[in-house]
Amino acid sequence: MPTKSVLELANWNEDQELTLLLSLLGKDVSHWQDKTAATQLREMDWVRFLRLTEHHRVVPTVYLQLKTLNHPFIPAELLRNLLAQYHRNTLRMLHLQAEAGRLTRLLIAHGIRVLMLKGPALAQQLYGDVSLRTSKDIDLLIAPDDMDEAEHWMQEAGYASKSGEVRVLGSWKWKDHHASYLHPQKRVEIELHWRLHPDGGGEPSFDELWSCRQMGKATGASWMAPLTPADNRTAMTSCMYTLGSEHQFLYLSAHGARHGWFRLRWLVDIDRLAVCAVDWEALLPMMRRYGGLPAGGQAWALAAALLGTPIPEPMRPVSATRQAHRLALSALAFMQASVPALYPITHGSGTGRLAPSELLHSRALAEQAEAALPGGGPSVCSTSGEAAMLATRGVTSIREDASNDNHNPMSTAASCAPMTPAAASSQVMTKNRAVYQPVSRTYLLSLKEPRHRLWYLISRLFPSTGDSSVFPLPRQLHFLYIPLRPFLWLKRRFSKH
Repeated sequence: MPTKSVLELANWNEDQELTLLLSLLGKDVSHWQDKTAATQLREMDWVRFLRLTEHHRVVPTVYLQLKTLNHPFIPAELLRNLLAQYHRNTLRMLHLQAEAGRLTRLLIAHGIRVLMLKGPALAQQLYGDVSLRTSKDIDLLIAPDDMDEAEHWMQEAGYASKSGEVRVLGSWKWKDHHASYLHPQKRVEIELHWRLHPDGGGEPSFDELWSCRQMGKATGASWMAPLTPADNRTAMTSCMYTLGSEHQFLYLSAHGARHGWFRLRWLVDIDRLAVCAVDWEALLPMMRRYGGLPAGGQAWALAAALLGTPIPEPMRPVSATRQAHRLALSALAFMQASVPALYPITHGSGTGRLAPSELLHSRALAEQAEAALPGGGPSVCSTSGEAAMLATRGVTSIREDASNDNHNPMSTAASCAPMTPAAASSQVMTKNRAVYQPVSRTYLLSLKEPRHRLWYLISRLFPSTGDSSVFPLPRQLHFLYIPLRPFLWLKRRFSKH
């Protein structure tokens, strides 16, 4: 089934701000040079475009593309706003990179093997420059058996647990996948992973991931630089390691699918990985072994439809299945519902005024934007567009400090489910009242192959770290969490409502 039908069914081609954003992310900006495209740029709602760019965490790429495009109808104030955010993100990514290098050296020096997930290491691996991707925290992956010792050294480095949850029995090793820590002075958050994914699904062991690792870049070192014999003695304390390319695709496709791809940044990662040196022939049996075919097919279908990503020949059968097409449509509906604006756009093109239901990224931004456009305001373009953009200056920014990729406005755990575009819009209209359809488990289960689906359902019977927060027990009585599991689950379920 052709991937073009994915966009046609979702009616995304009717959204000109989103269309421009996708063109910039896919590097397809040539058609914006002709006269017809110039008219579209003149009528563009640049405030909404900025909001979409921030929501999808793609400010660096969009800024550099707009700067290269250099079209007269692009407001200068928009470029200044994006430039300021680009500089702030660069400083933050360099700070995270340095802190990741410090922690990695600390753990490796004490015999703990560490792999870096996402963050600065992924930015360097896929983009060649840490400033070209955004990140809010540092993700480190270690072996489950090293967790206690790693936690000790994290505390020695000045980090404190954010949750304070007690790990119950041994089920935490396969039911959960990370713990979060925060440095109170540096305000840096660390997620220490012992698994790639939650819920005990299929995934490679840490030993397999470690054996296929790629050498990353510690602060001040060169990316993928070969080691000389003299360097071998210090290699384990001077380098950071990241996932190998094949495992990287398995991880990124499953991570994006689990969150409904509500940020385009994750799809851009897939687009960049598509042109890397990946052994696609070797990846295919790996996807079958670890149940990665549904998420992988969805990732390719979305990347091809939205960004024009070329699908490698061995991956084309995976992306052409009915399941991949169905999952891609579910993700498109979720993307629409996760953006704080109705879809399709309800205000007139070029009016510069936002409809009441189209919530801006922050209330302060909305109030200032409306104040800048009295009586309907001028068209948001050229000089008039700069007046609207001035209202956003100093208010909008990349909110990586306050926003987690693993959190979305509609709660991934509560609403990541198949839905039609009409249902997506309906959800947006009611989300202020927190009225959501509790069908997320259907979507999450649809991403799993039958054998992993059965294991997921069985795992629900075992205790989790959340049980200890609902009903604390001394460690010697933790075995009681097994018979208490149904009652504690019900208590948490009804407490949420």
